[in-house]
Amino acid sequence: MIKFFRNLRKTFLAEGKTGKYVKYAVGEIVLVVIGILIALSINNWNESKRLKKEETLYLERLKIDLEKDTLYYNNTIDRANLLIERSNLFFIKLYDEQKSIDEARELLSIPLWDSEYLTIQDNTYMELVSSGKLNIISNATLKVAIVDFYRLVESHKNYIREGNEYSRELMAHHASNYPGLIKQSRDPMELEKIINDRMFRMEDFQFLNTPSSDQFQSFEDIVMVYKIKHEAFINLFKELKSRSNDLLYQIEQENREN
Repeated sequence: MIKFFRNLRKTFLAEGKTGKYVKYAVGEIVLVVIGILIALSINNWNESKRLKKEETLYLERLKIDLEKDTLYYNNTIDRANLLIERSNLFFIKLYDEQKSIDEARELLSIPLWDSEYLTIQDNTYMELVSSGKLNIISNATLKVAIVDFYRLVESHKNYIREGNEYSRELMAHHASNYPGLIKQSRDPMELEKIINDRMFRMEDFQFLNTPSSDQFQSFEDIVMVYKIKHEAFINLFKELKSRSNDLLYQIEQENREN
């Protein structure tokens, strides 16, 4: 075909048909330009299709992460509520007289000492950020919602970490001032097979019958701190769960439209 056009140009020039040659040359240029535009259009369409497919895959992965996180929030909230219930039960029984080692050990085994850190499924989001592919999400409103959500996660993660560090430091300080806390606060059934009865003496638990003592008030404060921090954590987890569900809805809407 190229040889044909070349021969045609030579014929026009040889016969002195300059006008026809100019018209032909312009037409040829137009055809070439049109061909280039069509090729570019096809390439752009293929690239757009590829990016849209990649976007859909990332959104689907985000959706799976958020669904897993919902289960995590539910389990964590349930565990925190259990800790609060156990703490409340402890405070109800705390001022009763402890008449034996068994009663004292049973009382001290009631509180739970969880330090739950915020650990969500954020691999997909981190991959989007680190690879520079966050802009692959074409819906600007959705992209902002995703970024805002994970910023909120990071903020809550820091708050939870600080709360856990404070409670653990408080526990460590109490244990250093009043040795025996670890064995005293374990579930009696847990230690039943390995304990030596001589490890436990009534005088070790006598502080429980002396509410005015420093040890009693220090231990009471620790349980209260764990209770309060988990009440705060529940609010944080509920907020994340709500925001996560909103984001899930937006992602599902976007995938349906795509």
